[in-house]
Amino acid sequence: MKNSRAIASLMISSVLALTIPVFINPHKADASDYSENLCRRTVVGTYLATASQTNSTSGQPSSYREIITFTADGNLIANDSNAGGVPGSSNPNDQPFGVIQGSWKCTENNKIVAKALNFSFPSGSLAGNIVLTEYQLTFNPQTGTVNGSGKFNFFNLNKSPLDQKTQPLAIPPFKFSYQGVKLKAD
Repeated sequence: MKNSRAIASLMISSVLALTIPVFINPHKADASDYSENLCRRTVVGTYLATASQTNSTSGQPSSYREIITFTADGNLIANDSNAGGVPGSSNPNDQPFGVIQGSWKCTENNKIVAKALNFSFPSGSLAGNIVLTEYQLTFNPQTGTVNGSGKFNFFNLNKSPLDQKTQPLAIPPFKFSYQGVKLKAD
């Protein structure tokens, strides 16, 4: 009998010890938490986008397609239609490059910033590089569209573009406008 009372007292004490802090310091609902969750639900998915730019070397307008996925945990993965580049070209804009990978975060309701990295591969007289792409995008949940802009810079393969002291190569940044539509399973 004494053992069962001791065990019951221990169980009650343990439950109280674990639950009292929750009542003393409960987590308050925050408007920014709600906005962040709403933004994330709006953004998450896969989009077919068109990026348009003016080639800084030739001055000619160009566009390419991109399939980009924004995951719920803040990652992004993108593949571009011009990833194969122009064989033998010495124009940095025409270098072949790999898959784009990065992260994103909500800045306002339905707005995000994102940074992504990929490798450009040697072509013509150009060495391989690391490319840092930065996006500023706005999503419309009613139409399932995304619009915005971005830019990318080239960095020496042996340097870290994530180090704020690292300067991009002396190639003008490529700026682009961005428009896309969310892929739906229906």
